[in-house]
Amino acid sequence: MTIRFAPTVICASMLALALTGCATGGATIQPDRLLFSLDSNYQRNSFAFPVEDAFDRTVRVFRESGYKLDVADRATGQISGARGRTGDRNATDQKGLKFYALVLPSGGDGSEVDVKIVQIIRRDGVISNSETEMIVSDPQMYRYLFKRIESVTQGDELAPATVPAQAGRPAPIQR
Repeated sequence: MTIRFAPTVICASMLALALTGCATGGATIQPDRLLFSLDSNYQRNSFAFPVEDAFDRTVRVFRESGYKLDVADRATGQISGARGRTGDRNATDQKGLKFYALVLPSGGDGSEVDVKIVQIIRRDGVISNSETEMIVSDPQMYRYLFKRIESVTQGDELAPATVPAQAGRPAPIQR
């Protein structure tokens, strides 16, 4: 006994499977957002200034440190980014850093900044490549980071500095 399906039934089934795949794929738009759940790997510090100010200061400190931000969501307080590879061009190991930060309100008008820094080590081999991620837990490094966030003064402009215009030429437009 042979069962045969009409071509329209096969096409309808394939379309239904394709649409089902699209409907369930919405959760993977930003998988890094799952990394913002607070755990014991985050280092925390409270500040006396408001949460909006803490957010701006934290963004500024990481940008000035050479990180490229991929998430800077003021509504949720989430900030993340990565800093490029370092090391010798001919080395088989290349190192980089990622960070995840949450800026949250705390009692009264204060704020809390929670940060996790991850070191990424990429090893390029002849046969295969590998990547290792290690959470950085050095307390001195985090103390220095929080000290830098605290030392950003209110009067400082949070946008990157512009290059002064030369005589007779207009200043470049910052984007």
